[in-house]
Amino acid sequence: MRRNKAISASEISQYVYCPVSWYLKRTGVEPQSFGLKRGIDMHQKAGGRLTLLDRRERAADLFRLLGYFSLIAAILLAGWLLWIYL
Repeated sequence: MRRNKAISASEISQYVYCPVSWYLKRTGVEPQSFGLKRGIDMHQKAGGRLTLLDRRERAADLFRLLGYFSLIAAILLAGWLLWIYL
């Protein structure tokens, strides 16, 4: 293991994501065992799930924005109709 090496901001990010992965990468361990390969696969699956979640959140944000615009349009239309007919 490299001693007295400064830790970069990206390494902190890697550590927060997965301390075991950070340690193995820092010590230079290559994924040779079944457990390490399984861990890599699990991380890839989790990343795919996070990507899907991100897409769903973006879609929800767009629908929420559409709802706000629809509400504003309905209020303006109601005000205009009240102004014309009253």
